[in-house]
Amino acid sequence: MQQAAAASPFFGADSATLDHEALLEAGRLSTLGELVRGLVHEVNNPLFGMLGLVELLLADLEPGSPEHDRLLLVRQSGLEIKQITHALLRFARAETGDVTTVSLHRIVDEAVELVRCTNADKGFELREAYCREPLYVHGSSARLGQVVLTLLVTAKRAAPEGGAATVRLERDGDWALVTVTGHGHADAGLSFAASLEIARAQGGDLSTVSTVGSGTTFVLKLPLADGES
Repeated sequence: MQQAAAASPFFGADSATLDHEALLEAGRLSTLGELVRGLVHEVNNPLFGMLGLVELLLADLEPGSPEHDRLLLVRQSGLEIKQITHALLRFARAETGDVTTVSLHRIVDEAVELVRCTNADKGFELREAYCREPLYVHGSSARLGQVVLTLLVTAKRAAPEGGAATVRLERDGDWALVTVTGHGHADAGLSFAASLEIARAQGGDLSTVSTVGSGTTFVLKLPLADGES
């Protein structure tokens, strides 16, 4: 039996209250972005020095030796950290007010990559099912990325240990759909309310359906950019 579930207590709330809460959320994210940029800078400086030193040491060691193999593991770990910091920095640097025609595939890909990079316990699996057709929408890349990331993180929080979520990207007439389906009941709260406002500001909508025993599905619906319908 399916039940349409408002995943946020702000559904049906007074619009003035919702706007106020959304502004608070936007301010919090802006501050968080500044902190992330500073943190990435502090991490990257010693990281680049470490990777450079590893390369020098590798050049002096015999390939296949135990010491060489251990340094390869150190280098691989360093490169993984570099990938994480780059993903965080790319997300934090995006200008929230920059409204252009953007690729929805790129936005979803970057959000998925960020979740995968920062998934410390590696116990959560993201499965992708994207249509081959390029989908372009008119909006803020940063804000839309924020919405997709919110849905992915919410699905992760709701999933049992070792759970998974499926991310679908498809076209429905003149609309582009981003669907995130995960196990468990997801309560997104304020983040979902802010995401709903962002989706509507881009001319779209955001909905959620909870199915007993199956999980929760979020659907982000956006109009295709002019010339793509």
